[in-house]
Amino acid sequence: MQIQRWCRRALLLVVVAAAGWSSLHAPAAPHAQAGFFSDMYQGIKEISELPSEVNELKESYQQTQDKLEEANATLEAYRQQNEALLEQNRELTESVAALTTAQQNRENQSRKLRIMIITGVLLIAGYFVVLRLIRLLLRR
Repeated sequence: MQIQRWCRRALLLVVVAAAGWSSLHAPAAPHAQAGFFSDMYQGIKEISELPSEVNELKESYQQTQDKLEEANATLEAYRQQNEALLEQNRELTESVAALTTAQQNRENQSRKLRIMIITGVLLIAGYFVVLRLIRLLLRR
């Protein structure tokens, strides 16, 4: 709200300054042909051109304001997209961590199962070897 007031005041100041400058620096009419009516005509002509300049400045200001709104909308869209991507990245990181943990658990269980099977086979083989040794010793 204050920015709009400031811009309006600045625009008014620019218009007043332009009017003052144009009235002070108006090309002087040739002295030989200078007359009251020609001076009055020039003054009216300059005054009538000021509203068109003001309108051009207003249009330029409105276009700039529209571009600013578009830029702000684009910035907001990028910010929302960035937040969504950050959330998706966080979820994917959690999924990768969960999958890594599950893989490690499977590998640990597989290793334990192999150790148990090898131990069982060795115990059975050892049992038969011990039985053969005992029979061999008892026969002598």
